[in-house]
Amino acid sequence: MLMRLMVSYLVLIALLLGVADAEAARKRPHAVHRTGIEPLKNGECPDEHPIKGNFTPHSGERCIYHMIGQRLYLRTKAERCYATEAEAVEDGCRRSKV
Repeated sequence: MLMRLMVSYLVLIALLLGVADAEAARKRPHAVHRTGIEPLKNGECPDEHPIKGNFTPHSGERCIYHMIGQRLYLRTKAERCYATEAEAVEDGCRRSKV
């Protein structure tokens, strides 16, 4: 009986995680329509695309971008790199407040 209850809870958790994951994926634009480029393997952006974008659906915002000189820029591992602020905004990002 206890084992059956545990399995039921695990299935419920898996379903809830699947729904949350699907919601996060829905908030991201399709790759073919996105601006910017993929970051380097170390999470840094090339010199031609220095603006670092991070996708943060768990915070309620889709994307935040960081620019050189901002407090969190050096600690940020990019998920997308942009050449201009306009590119970042077009991809659904807002500028970091710090």
